Parts: sequence; structure tokens; C-alpha cells
Amino acid sequence: MADVRKSQTINGAVLFVEGLGFIGTTSEVELPAIEFETFEGNGGVYKREINTAMLKALTTKMKLSEYNKVLYESMAKHFTEETQIYVKWNVSGKKGNFSHVATFRGEIKKFTPPKVEYGKEIGVELELANSFYKLEEDGNTRVLIDLDAYVCEIDGVDVWQELRENIL
Repeated sequence: MADVRKSQTINGAVLFVEGLGFIGTTSEVELPAIEFETFEGNGGVYKREINTAMLKALTTKMKLSEYNKVLYESMAKHFTEETQIYVKWNVSGKKGNFSHVATFRGEIKKFTPPKVEYGKEIGVELELANSFYKLEEDGNTRVLIDLDAYVCEIDGVDVWQELRENIL
């Protein structure tokens, strides 16, 4: 009989910008959805979706509970180079604490400054169009996507390896 799995809790997250430093604490990070383009194939008496292995655009959305000059420095530099952001968080559960690190590289496509509202928490939103995404869980790489190098590795399997060998 399988063990019943217990719920886990995220109990802290912070953001860093490479070369610029600590960007702030975060209240929410939406990791990029890994979704592949499909087409509907016709088998005569049936139709089904067929995976094309073409990855849809990767977008990361972040909500920060504070803002500082690092945000503006990052915005300014992204017109000449890609911004690299690290998000670190901790997950707690019955089996202990587990570290998570997500690394994103790309262009900041949207920056929403805080709403000026007396007595309310600061809320800054950032949206990043990713060209690179790496997700590490407790020191193990689970996802590594580098669009410029044609790498799409999920749990140690590079799903684009054969494709890359045929076109590069």
C-alpha cells in the first residue's frame, strides 16, 4: 500500500537580479507553463492531438511586496542585455525543508508599479519573456530550457536532443 502524501507549504521567497543584487521579497511567482504546440491529426475514423515538440513562449510573472532601485536598474539594462533573475524559496512539510531555486533569463516585458493606497502593502508586478529557465529542487535540476542553445531538458531527459542533432 502506498504512503499517503502530506501537504507542503511555501514559507518564504526572495528575488535577486544577477549583477545588481537583491530585488526584494515576493508574495507570488508564477513559474512558466511548459506547453508544447499541438496539431489535430486525422486518422480516418478519429482525430487526436499530436505534439509537435515546439515549445510555446515562456513567461514568468512575479509580484513583489516591496520595490527599490534594483527594479529600475534592471529595467534600464534590459534594452542592451537580457535580465537574469533568481527566485529562491523554501518548502516545508512533514519530511523537512526543501530548497528551490528558479533561474530566468529574458526581457522584462511589463512592469506595473505599486498602486498608491494608504495603509496597504506595496505590490509591484513584473512580467518576463524567458529565453532561459532552470528549476532546481533541493539541488537537483528538474527543468532546464535554453532556447538559444536548443536545450529542453525535463528531469534529465533532453527532449530536443534528436531534433538538435538533425538541424544543427
